[in-house]
Amino acid sequence: MSKNILIIGFGDIGRRVKSKLDDKYVVYAINRNPKKEDGVKSFYWDWTSGNNFNFKGIMFDSIILIPKPSNINEDGYRIGFIKALANINNSLLNVEFHKLIAISSTRVYGSEQHGMLNENIELLPSDFRGSIIKDYEKLLTKTYQKKLIILRFAGLYDETTKTKPFNGLHRKNAAKVINFFVKNENRDIDEHIFNCCEDVVLDDSKKCISNTRIKEAGFLFEI
Repeated sequence: MSKNILIIGFGDIGRRVKSKLDDKYVVYAINRNPKKEDGVKSFYWDWTSGNNFNFKGIMFDSIILIPKPSNINEDGYRIGFIKALANINNSLLNVEFHKLIAISSTRVYGSEQHGMLNENIELLPSDFRGSIIKDYEKLLTKTYQKKLIILRFAGLYDETTKTKPFNGLHRKNAAKVINFFVKNENRDIDEHIFNCCEDVVLDDSKKCISNTRIKEAGFLFEI
């Protein structure tokens, strides 16, 4: 039996996710640019516009939300995360789905928070980006509750990156962790927020992102 997957914000990570899914998954891709993608059902929708999207009665197994700011300034972050989420929420009101996998960022931890930081500590963002993403997480949690999985990505990199971030996540691991939760039918853990960061050596003078929870859930990072 086929399973419908919706990816809102289909780009490099979405393509990597799609490439690792077998034929039982039907992928619907929504972009803010009118661009057709190979092997997926592509749709155009600017979710920052205030206009809702009609999903026409499709039931989704998983919805994957990959937001991005419309601009690098504060207004751009607010539009890309808060306004966009409000429009997405309205569009999903009458849509059936099992789980929503929302991408967030370890920027919600502040630059002055040092040592090993896990999902249980207080979030003290040190800039508007982290503060807005923190509010985005709160809105997600309030709206979707038990259907929600939040994945906090560390700094993304790939083979072309000259300097790997101290707290880093290769793009192949970013896609792999999304697929892990897409394919995980019976999550027997209560947590819904997961830091997604490759191993770091503890340095009490730096922000170090803990990946213990995601590993305990059964995820294995590729080296």
